[in-house]
Amino acid sequence: MYCLVNWGHEMDIPLSDEAWERVSHLVSRDVRQRFGRPARDPRDILNAILWVTMSNEKWHHLPANFPPSQTCYIRWLQWRRAGLMAIILDALEIEHVEAGQ
Repeated sequence: MYCLVNWGHEMDIPLSDEAWERVSHLVSRDVRQRFGRPARDPRDILNAILWVTMSNEKWHHLPANFPPSQTCYIRWLQWRRAGLMAIILDALEIEHVEAGQ
């Protein structure tokens, strides 16, 4: 478990069950049948995105217990372009910051 402090705001990563309940409906898992690798758990991806965002680290510095950095970065781009990241950060009461490149 990580405990990050950013601009005086403390946050535990991974997200608590209570915090996940507030945002899980926004990033639901795709249940369609797919080819290739199985889809990553959106909760794991969100935890990784929040780790990068809150720690102000680069994507390639993600610890090994998170999904691959490329997966998380692509999902972060998709969610940010769709406006979901702003909604998620508001729901979690986190100040909006840019993730590391």
